Amino acid sequence: MAVFSVFQTTFFLALLSLRTLQSEVLSEPLPWAPESLKVSINSTHQCLHLQWSVHNLAYHQELKMVFQIEISRIKTSNVIWVENYSTTVKGNQLLHWSWESQLPLECAKHFIRMRSAVDDATTPEQRFWSNWSSWEEVDVQNSLGHEPLFVFPKDKLVEEGSNVTICYVSRSQQNNISCYLEGVRMQGQQLDPNVSMFNLHNVAFIRETGTNIYCKVDRGDDIKGIVLFVSKILEEPKDFSCETRDFQTLSCTWDPGRDTGLLKQLPQSYTLFESFSGKKTLCKHKSWCNWQVASESQEMYNFTLTAENYLRKRSVHILFNLTHRVHPMAPFNVLFKDVSVTNATMTWKVHSTGNYYTLLCQVELYGEGKVIQKHNVSVKVNGELVLSGLEPDTEYSAQVRCANANHFWKWSEWTRQNFTTVEAAPSEAPDVWRNVKSVQGYCVVTLFWKPLSRLQANGEILFYNIVVEDLDRPSGLQLLSVPAPANRTELTLDQRAYQIHVTANNSVGTSPASVLVVSGDPGDEEVEEERVKGTEDGFSLSWKPQPGNITGYIVEWCDRPRDPLCDLQWKHLGPNTTSTVISSDAFRPGVRYNFRIYGISTEMVPYLLEKKTGYSQELAPSDNPRVVMSNLTSHSFTLSWKDYSTESQPSFIRGYHVYLKSKAGQCHPGSEKAVLSDDSVCCKYKIDDPKQKMFVVGNLQPESFYEFLVTPYSAVGEGPHGAFTKVTTPDEYSPMLIRIILPMIFCILLIMILCYLKSQCFHCFLG
Repeated sequence: MAVFSVFQTTFFLALLSLRTLQSEVLSEPLPWAPESLKVSINSTHQCLHLQWSVHNLAYHQELKMVFQIEISRIKTSNVIWVENYSTTVKGNQLLHWSWESQLPLECAKHFIRMRSAVDDATTPEQRFWSNWSSWEEVDVQNSLGHEPLFVFPKDKLVEEGSNVTICYVSRSQQNNISCYLEGVRMQGQQLDPNVSMFNLHNVAFIRETGTNIYCKVDRGDDIKGIVLFVSKILEEPKDFSCETRDFQTLSCTWDPGRDTGLLKQLPQSYTLFESFSGKKTLCKHKSWCNWQVASESQEMYNFTLTAENYLRKRSVHILFNLTHRVHPMAPFNVLFKDVSVTNATMTWKVHSTGNYYTLLCQVELYGEGKVIQKHNVSVKVNGELVLSGLEPDTEYSAQVRCANANHFWKWSEWTRQNFTTVEAAPSEAPDVWRNVKSVQGYCVVTLFWKPLSRLQANGEILFYNIVVEDLDRPSGLQLLSVPAPANRTELTLDQRAYQIHVTANNSVGTSPASVLVVSGDPGDEEVEEERVKGTEDGFSLSWKPQPGNITGYIVEWCDRPRDPLCDLQWKHLGPNTTSTVISSDAFRPGVRYNFRIYGISTEMVPYLLEKKTGYSQELAPSDNPRVVMSNLTSHSFTLSWKDYSTESQPSFIRGYHVYLKSKAGQCHPGSEKAVLSDDSVCCKYKIDDPKQKMFVVGNLQPESFYEFLVTPYSAVGEGPHGAFTKVTTPDEYSPMLIRIILPMIFCILLIMILCYLKSQCFHCFLG
């Protein structure tokens, strides 16, 4: 225990001696303490700039030192910032340090002091802090002037998402001052009786002209404001890429991203730096820049693209081999030679890229707006390709582009040229049909033909040759030439059989002949007509297969049956086909279309097989028949409408309705009561036979008033309910009296005439 007491006493004495020694050292001033501290202000950037020196340092001496800087606000005890600044100090050197304040410097007093310590291995005994320098006071408010109200900072520039501190300084004794951000009142913190600050967090971009902030005295006219410029964040350039087209210039491009929104207040620049050569260039455009390729055949390039504005700097890098970034220029001098009916030789030239580079060229051939052929060709200077499998008299378009064959980077632009193959004789016979009529002992034949398609015509059709051969007299030939683009002609023949040949002709030759046989018989045999129902897809037709030799079928119809020329159409079908769908853009609802189906014999003679009729869509009858009334008696009258045509109606007429109105309102057997659209009640008679166009209305009362209406009806409705026709029945005795009185009157008149004649003869005799 005694030993422990002795050890404890010895330890405390040693510690006391150490503290005494340290106190003595610190009491002495450090030989290299900071002196001549000066503070300047940059109000625009809200910065304090410090300048000082270190005395007693030899001219050639360098010493690593640490300067501890303290900044207080409002009062020296309110320390808001402490920072250790390390640097190497030389003799007679002026040292500088800057600090940016979040609170505008005009809003409060600031106090600055510093001390130093040596942090150099050459002087280990001097690693203690010097004494603090005296406080330097910064009070910007003294230079503001005598206006009653100020708002700070002025025209501050910040990035979107930043935190900003605003303050006002009032010279007035009134403290009832309110501040507003874009018209919305802000809640602040009072620093002293005349100063309040407002913290804005995560500020957003509002407009290019800035964000408006103002303060005003609640009961006064004093108002002051500032504009806070909020910039969108400068984006990193995207898709940075460089390429050459001629091995002389590198073209570098990039996507600059969105604008910061403050291009006037916050201009941005783009700089291109190449590390291997050490060269740098300031780009004149914000999305591209040109770089001259080094003459010493530099192949590798390491570029740094830097986007920069006052607030931020962004950089991207790219490393590449020049020979791997070749974007060839478009081929030129594209020509076509040796153009024939089905072939053409295409030639082109490419821009030289050196003796060691081969280009891969891609050729596309277009026909009717679609790619029909693709070819790849290796080229050094000149390219050549034979295009085959072409159609005669057809316009084609061929285009070519090229790329580096060894290290593909990009295709060049396309170079396109058109050419047309030469004509050939038509390859197909015209599609021919006829219409035959007997007129005054002659056979009038109207020939129709469809124009050949472009692939069939192989050139411009100039005329059609028609050869008429009398089968009874083979030597009797008639030749008729019809200029294109006519598609019909009329022949007047006698009542014999004729074989007609039709060919199409262009500048090169003649097509195969289309052969048709006509005779004096028009071929309109009595064939029962069948009804068909059309749909949106057209008319579905079918027929019975024909026994024996038959070369095919033809379906005939008119697209516009109500027009005088009717626009005759036909469709050729093979011998094994017994059904088809007829569709046309000309088909309209409410129009009846008639179809005739012909068989074509091996002798090329057409004969009628079946008739079809129908509507693409039935509509309700559009008009009522014109009714004639006759045989009016006291108990009946007769209605007839013989001139009413059911063929022109917009649907198949199934019958008629006869409506009869009377004051009695009683309906007799054979009729039923019906309520019309005007709520009137009448009797309705139904006629189920559309061919019956006469009806006797009976069971009527003498001297009674009646009204009648006749309407047709079909599967989709009936005719319109128009005006009724009025009729009054006579009394039942009038006919009997007429039969008695008329003979009596006739007899009396006859006697009077005879007496008159007799008296005249007697006077003549006396005379």
